Amino acid sequence: MEHPPIDGTPAAEAARKQTRSRGVRIALFVVAGTLLSFAVRSEHLQAVLNALSGHRLEVSGAPVAAGHPRLSEHNIEWVKEQPAQAQAEFLLSSAINYEEGATDLIAQSVDRWRGQLQRTPEWEQLTKIALYSSDLRVRAAAMEIDLAVNDVQKNEETARELMRRADADESMRPWAAWTLGMLANRGILTDTIHAWLVEYTFDPAEQVRLWAVEGLAHIGTDETIAEFLRVLATDPSMAVRERAGCSLAKSGMLTRGQRLKAVPGLIELAENPNLEEQPLRWVYQALREITAKSLPDDPGEWRYWYSVNGAELERTFGSEGWRVLGNS
Repeated sequence: MEHPPIDGTPAAEAARKQTRSRGVRIALFVVAGTLLSFAVRSEHLQAVLNALSGHRLEVSGAPVAAGHPRLSEHNIEWVKEQPAQAQAEFLLSSAINYEEGATDLIAQSVDRWRGQLQRTPEWEQLTKIALYSSDLRVRAAAMEIDLAVNDVQKNEETARELMRRADADESMRPWAAWTLGMLANRGILTDTIHAWLVEYTFDPAEQVRLWAVEGLAHIGTDETIAEFLRVLATDPSMAVRERAGCSLAKSGMLTRGQRLKAVPGLIELAENPNLEEQPLRWVYQALREITAKSLPDDPGEWRYWYSVNGAELERTFGSEGWRVLGNS
Protein backbone atom coordinates (compact mmCIF):
# COMPACT_ATOMS: atom_id res chain seq x y z
CA MET A 1 0.00 0.00 0.00
CA GLU A 2 1.88 3.04 -1.23
CA HIS A 3 1.34 6.51 0.12
CA PRO A 4 2.56 8.93 -2.56
CA PRO A 5 1.96 12.62 -2.02
CA ILE A 6 -1.44 13.45 -3.28
CA ASP A 7 -3.30 13.59 -6.65
CA GLY A 8 -4.34 28.18 -17.24
CA THR A 9 -2.12 30.83 -16.95
CA PRO A 10 1.09 30.73 -14.97
CA ALA A 11 1.40 32.64 -11.70
CA ALA A 12 2.95 36.04 -11.85
CA GLU A 13 6.74 36.17 -12.25
CA ALA A 14 6.98 37.87 -8.90
CA ALA A 15 5.25 34.94 -7.24
CA ARG A 16 7.69 32.51 -8.76
CA LYS A 17 10.62 34.54 -7.47
CA GLN A 18 9.15 34.70 -4.00
CA THR A 19 8.45 30.97 -3.90
CA ARG A 20 11.63 29.69 -5.57
CA SER A 21 13.23 28.55 -2.31
CA ARG A 22 10.01 26.87 -1.32
CA GLY A 23 9.89 25.18 -4.70
CA VAL A 24 13.21 23.49 -3.97
CA ARG A 25 11.82 22.05 -0.76
CA ILE A 26 8.61 21.02 -2.48
CA ALA A 27 10.54 19.27 -5.22
CA LEU A 28 12.31 17.18 -2.59
CA PHE A 29 8.96 16.02 -1.23
CA VAL A 30 7.79 15.15 -4.72
CA VAL A 31 10.94 13.18 -5.55
CA ALA A 32 10.63 11.33 -2.25
CA GLY A 33 7.27 9.74 -3.15
CA THR A 34 5.35 8.47 -6.13
CA LEU A 35 2.96 10.96 -7.58
CA LEU A 36 -0.68 10.21 -7.00
CA SER A 37 -3.09 11.72 -9.48
CA PHE A 38 -6.29 13.30 -8.35
CA ALA A 39 -9.53 14.42 -9.96
CA VAL A 40 -9.54 17.79 -11.65
CA ARG A 41 -12.39 19.63 -13.28
CA SER A 42 -12.08 20.63 -16.90
CA GLU A 43 -14.75 21.95 -19.18
CA HIS A 44 -15.97 18.38 -19.52
CA LEU A 45 -15.50 17.38 -15.85
CA GLN A 46 -12.74 14.82 -16.43
CA ALA A 47 -11.41 12.30 -13.91
CA VAL A 48 -7.83 11.06 -13.71
CA LEU A 49 -6.95 7.48 -12.74
CA ASN A 50 -5.21 6.34 -9.56
CA ALA A 51 -6.30 8.90 -6.99
CA LEU A 52 -4.80 9.50 -3.99
CA SER A 53 -11.88 13.71 3.77
CA GLY A 54 -17.14 13.17 12.87
CA HIS A 55 -15.81 16.82 12.54
CA ARG A 56 -15.85 19.77 10.25
CA LEU A 57 -12.22 20.86 9.99
CA GLU A 58 -11.51 24.55 9.97
CA VAL A 59 -8.73 26.00 7.86
CA SER A 60 -7.51 28.67 10.23
CA GLY A 61 -5.21 28.28 13.22
CA ALA A 62 -1.52 27.97 13.95
CA PRO A 63 0.11 24.88 12.40
CA VAL A 64 0.92 22.03 14.75
CA ALA A 65 4.55 21.73 13.68
CA ALA A 66 6.85 23.69 15.99
CA GLY A 67 9.87 25.78 15.17
CA HIS A 68 8.72 27.11 11.81
CA PRO A 69 8.74 30.78 10.84
CA ARG A 70 5.78 33.08 10.69
CA LEU A 71 4.94 34.97 7.52
CA SER A 72 6.65 38.31 7.76
CA GLU A 73 4.74 41.56 7.51
CA HIS A 74 6.67 42.23 4.32
CA ASN A 75 5.48 38.95 2.76
CA ILE A 76 1.91 39.57 3.88
CA GLU A 77 1.88 43.00 2.29
CA TRP A 78 3.57 41.67 -0.84
CA VAL A 79 1.10 38.82 -1.32
CA LYS A 80 -1.90 41.13 -0.94
CA GLU A 81 -0.68 43.09 -3.96
CA GLN A 82 -0.43 40.00 -6.21
CA PRO A 83 -3.06 38.54 -8.54
CA ALA A 84 -5.34 35.92 -7.02
CA GLN A 85 -3.48 33.01 -8.65
CA ALA A 86 -0.14 34.12 -7.23
CA GLN A 87 -1.69 34.68 -3.79
CA ALA A 88 -3.21 31.20 -3.70
CA GLU A 89 -0.06 29.44 -4.83
CA PHE A 90 2.25 31.45 -2.58
CA LEU A 91 0.08 30.91 0.50
CA LEU A 92 -0.46 27.21 -0.14
CA SER A 93 3.31 26.84 -0.53
CA SER A 94 3.75 28.70 2.77
CA ALA A 95 1.16 26.47 4.47
CA ILE A 96 2.97 23.36 3.26
CA ASN A 97 6.10 24.73 4.91
CA TYR A 98 4.16 25.43 8.13
CA GLU A 99 4.61 29.17 8.02
CA GLU A 100 2.29 30.56 10.66
CA GLY A 101 -0.39 32.81 9.28
CA ALA A 102 -0.61 31.11 5.87
CA THR A 103 -3.73 29.05 6.57
CA ASP A 104 -5.38 32.07 8.21
CA LEU A 105 -4.80 34.16 5.09
CA ILE A 106 -6.12 31.37 2.87
CA ALA A 107 -9.30 31.20 4.94
CA GLN A 108 -9.71 34.97 4.75
CA SER A 109 -9.02 35.21 1.02
CA VAL A 110 -10.39 32.09 -0.67
CA ASP A 111 -13.88 33.43 -1.35
CA ARG A 112 -12.40 36.52 -3.06
CA TRP A 113 -10.33 34.29 -5.32
CA ARG A 114 -13.34 32.56 -6.87
CA GLY A 115 -13.57 33.06 -10.60
CA GLN A 116 -9.93 34.16 -10.77
CA LEU A 117 -8.08 30.86 -10.26
CA GLN A 118 -6.93 28.30 -12.79
CA ARG A 119 -5.43 24.81 -12.64
CA THR A 120 -1.80 25.73 -13.24
CA PRO A 121 1.02 23.17 -12.93
CA GLU A 122 2.16 25.03 -9.80
CA TRP A 123 -1.25 24.67 -8.17
CA GLU A 124 -1.52 21.00 -9.10
CA GLN A 125 1.89 20.19 -7.63
CA LEU A 126 1.21 22.12 -4.43
CA THR A 127 -2.17 20.45 -3.97
CA LYS A 128 -0.68 16.98 -4.35
CA ILE A 129 1.73 17.78 -1.54
CA ALA A 130 -0.72 19.63 0.70
CA LEU A 131 -3.22 16.76 0.71
CA TYR A 132 -0.57 14.61 2.40
CA SER A 133 0.57 17.23 4.92
CA SER A 134 1.05 16.15 8.52
CA ASP A 135 -1.26 19.02 9.55
CA LEU A 136 -4.94 18.52 8.73
CA ARG A 137 -5.42 22.27 8.46
CA VAL A 138 -3.08 22.35 5.50
CA ARG A 139 -5.11 19.57 3.88
CA ALA A 140 -8.28 21.54 4.60
CA ALA A 141 -6.76 24.67 3.07
CA ALA A 142 -5.96 22.71 -0.09
CA MET A 143 -9.59 21.59 -0.21
CA GLU A 144 -10.83 25.15 0.07
CA ILE A 145 -8.60 26.24 -2.80
CA ASP A 146 -9.63 23.21 -4.88
CA LEU A 147 -13.28 24.18 -4.50
CA ALA A 148 -12.45 27.77 -5.42
CA VAL A 149 -10.39 26.76 -8.47
CA ASN A 150 -13.34 24.74 -9.74
CA ASP A 151 -15.78 27.47 -8.63
CA VAL A 152 -17.83 24.99 -6.62
CA GLN A 153 -20.14 26.90 -4.31
CA LYS A 154 -20.32 25.62 -0.74
CA ASN A 155 -24.07 25.23 -0.37
CA GLU A 156 -26.72 22.51 -0.35
CA GLU A 157 -28.07 23.44 -3.77
CA THR A 158 -24.68 22.81 -5.38
CA ALA A 159 -24.28 19.49 -3.57
CA ARG A 160 -27.71 18.24 -4.60
CA GLU A 161 -27.15 19.30 -8.21
CA LEU A 162 -23.80 17.46 -8.31
CA MET A 163 -25.44 14.29 -7.00
CA ARG A 164 -28.30 14.61 -9.47
CA ARG A 165 -26.00 15.10 -12.46
CA ALA A 166 -23.67 12.28 -11.40
CA ASP A 167 -26.61 9.90 -10.96
CA ALA A 168 -27.60 10.66 -14.54
CA ASP A 169 -24.09 10.60 -16.05
CA GLU A 170 -21.59 7.91 -15.02
CA SER A 171 -18.68 9.86 -16.52
CA MET A 172 -19.25 12.60 -13.93
CA ARG A 173 -19.22 10.31 -10.92
CA PRO A 174 -15.48 10.22 -10.17
CA TRP A 175 -15.09 14.01 -10.08
CA ALA A 176 -18.43 14.46 -8.32
CA ALA A 177 -17.44 11.96 -5.63
CA TRP A 178 -14.11 13.75 -5.06
CA THR A 179 -15.80 17.15 -4.84
CA LEU A 180 -18.83 16.08 -2.79
CA GLY A 181 -16.50 14.61 -0.18
CA MET A 182 -14.87 18.01 0.17
CA LEU A 183 -18.26 19.70 0.50
CA ALA A 184 -19.27 17.20 3.18
CA ASN A 185 -16.07 17.96 5.07
CA ARG A 186 -16.97 21.64 4.92
CA GLY A 187 -20.29 20.85 6.63
CA ILE A 188 -22.53 20.70 3.56
CA LEU A 189 -25.09 17.83 3.68
CA THR A 190 -22.53 15.62 5.39
CA ASP A 191 -24.85 12.71 6.19
CA THR A 192 -26.59 12.84 2.81
CA ILE A 193 -23.31 12.89 0.89
CA HIS A 194 -21.92 10.09 3.06
CA ALA A 195 -24.89 7.87 2.20
CA TRP A 196 -24.62 8.78 -1.51
CA LEU A 197 -20.92 7.88 -1.60
CA VAL A 198 -21.49 4.61 0.26
CA GLU A 199 -24.02 3.61 -2.40
CA TYR A 200 -21.42 4.14 -5.11
CA THR A 201 -18.85 1.96 -3.32
CA PHE A 202 -21.03 -0.89 -4.66
CA ASP A 203 -21.09 0.42 -8.25
CA PRO A 204 -20.10 -2.08 -10.98
CA ALA A 205 -17.47 0.34 -12.37
CA GLU A 206 -14.10 0.10 -10.62
CA GLN A 207 -13.25 3.78 -11.09
CA VAL A 208 -16.57 4.89 -9.64
CA ARG A 209 -15.96 2.75 -6.54
CA LEU A 210 -12.39 4.05 -6.24
CA TRP A 211 -13.46 7.67 -6.32
CA ALA A 212 -16.34 6.99 -3.94
CA VAL A 213 -13.69 5.81 -1.46
CA GLU A 214 -11.68 8.97 -2.13
CA GLY A 215 -14.77 11.08 -1.47
CA LEU A 216 -15.42 9.27 1.80
CA ALA A 217 -11.80 9.90 2.81
CA HIS A 218 -12.37 13.64 2.48
CA ILE A 219 -15.34 13.59 4.85
CA GLY A 220 -13.38 12.73 7.99
CA THR A 221 -16.20 11.29 10.14
CA ASP A 222 -16.17 8.23 12.39
CA GLU A 223 -18.90 6.68 10.24
CA THR A 224 -16.53 6.30 7.28
CA ILE A 225 -14.25 3.89 9.16
CA ALA A 226 -16.58 0.90 8.85
CA GLU A 227 -16.91 1.54 5.12
CA PHE A 228 -13.14 1.54 4.60
CA LEU A 229 -12.82 -1.74 6.53
CA ARG A 230 -15.56 -3.32 4.43
CA VAL A 231 -14.03 -2.18 1.14
CA LEU A 232 -10.55 -3.29 2.21
CA ALA A 233 -11.91 -6.75 3.01
CA THR A 234 -14.31 -7.37 0.14
CA ASP A 235 -13.98 -5.14 -2.93
CA PRO A 236 -13.20 -7.12 -6.11
CA SER A 237 -10.54 -4.57 -7.16
CA MET A 238 -7.15 -4.49 -5.44
CA ALA A 239 -6.77 -0.84 -6.46
CA VAL A 240 -9.96 0.10 -4.63
CA ARG A 241 -9.01 -1.97 -1.59
CA GLU A 242 -5.61 -0.27 -1.45
CA ARG A 243 -7.23 3.15 -1.39
CA ALA A 244 -9.48 2.07 1.48
CA GLY A 245 -6.42 0.95 3.44
CA CYS A 246 -4.64 4.23 2.72
CA SER A 247 -7.71 6.17 3.83
CA LEU A 248 -7.57 4.42 7.19
CA ALA A 249 -3.83 4.74 7.66
CA LYS A 250 -2.72 8.05 6.24
CA SER A 251 -4.68 9.83 3.52
CA GLY A 252 -7.86 11.84 3.91
CA MET A 253 -9.19 13.85 6.81
CA LEU A 254 -9.48 11.43 9.73
CA THR A 255 -7.61 12.51 12.86
CA ARG A 256 -5.14 10.15 14.54
CA GLY A 257 -7.69 9.47 17.25
CA GLN A 258 -10.28 8.50 14.66
CA ARG A 259 -7.84 6.25 12.80
CA LEU A 260 -7.10 4.44 16.04
CA LYS A 261 -10.75 3.34 16.14
CA ALA A 262 -10.03 1.21 13.08
CA VAL A 263 -7.43 -0.91 14.88
CA PRO A 264 -9.82 -3.55 16.31
CA GLY A 265 -11.38 -4.01 12.88
CA LEU A 266 -7.98 -4.27 11.24
CA ILE A 267 -6.94 -6.95 13.74
CA GLU A 268 -10.12 -8.86 12.92
CA LEU A 269 -9.20 -8.70 9.25
CA ALA A 270 -5.72 -9.98 10.07
CA GLU A 271 -7.33 -12.95 11.81
CA ASN A 272 -9.47 -13.78 8.77
CA PRO A 273 -7.96 -16.91 7.17
CA ASN A 274 -9.67 -16.11 3.87
CA LEU A 275 -8.10 -12.67 3.40
CA GLU A 276 -5.77 -12.61 0.40
CA GLU A 277 -2.05 -12.03 0.79
CA GLN A 278 -1.90 -8.50 -0.65
CA PRO A 279 -4.77 -7.03 1.40
CA LEU A 280 -3.29 -8.73 4.46
CA ARG A 281 -0.03 -6.86 3.89
CA TRP A 282 -1.99 -3.61 3.66
CA VAL A 283 -3.77 -4.45 6.93
CA TYR A 284 -0.48 -4.80 8.77
CA GLN A 285 0.95 -1.70 7.14
CA ALA A 286 -2.10 0.26 8.24
CA LEU A 287 -1.74 -1.07 11.79
CA ARG A 288 1.88 0.06 11.94
CA GLU A 289 1.20 3.49 10.47
CA ILE A 290 -1.82 4.18 12.68
CA THR A 291 -0.16 3.10 15.92
CA ALA A 292 3.48 4.00 15.10
CA LYS A 293 4.32 0.55 16.47
CA SER A 294 6.34 -2.14 14.66
CA LEU A 295 5.11 -5.61 15.48
CA PRO A 296 5.33 -8.86 13.50
CA ASP A 297 2.59 -9.94 11.13
CA ASP A 298 0.86 -11.82 13.92
CA PRO A 299 -2.73 -10.93 14.84
CA GLY A 300 -2.30 -12.44 18.31
CA GLU A 301 0.60 -10.12 19.12
CA TRP A 302 -1.33 -7.13 17.81
CA ARG A 303 -4.44 -8.01 19.79
CA TYR A 304 -2.49 -8.44 23.04
CA TRP A 305 -0.46 -5.28 22.50
CA TYR A 306 -3.56 -3.22 21.78
CA SER A 307 -5.39 -4.61 24.81
CA VAL A 308 -2.54 -3.35 26.99
CA ASN A 309 -1.80 -0.04 25.22
CA GLY A 310 -5.02 0.96 23.46
CA ALA A 311 -6.43 3.14 26.24
CA GLU A 312 -3.19 5.10 26.56
CA LEU A 313 -3.02 5.58 22.81
CA GLU A 314 -6.57 6.94 22.85
CA ARG A 315 -5.54 9.57 25.40
CA THR A 316 -2.35 10.44 23.52
CA PHE A 317 -3.87 10.61 20.06
CA GLY A 318 -6.95 12.39 21.30
CA SER A 319 -4.77 15.29 22.45
CA GLU A 320 -2.86 15.63 19.18
CA GLY A 321 -5.56 17.58 17.39
CA TRP A 322 -4.48 18.42 13.87
CA ARG A 323 -1.29 16.30 13.71
CA VAL A 324 -1.47 13.22 11.48
CA LEU A 325 0.95 10.97 9.70
CA GLY A 326 1.98 12.77 6.54
CA ASN A 327 4.75 13.07 4.01
CA SER A 328 5.89 16.48 5.21
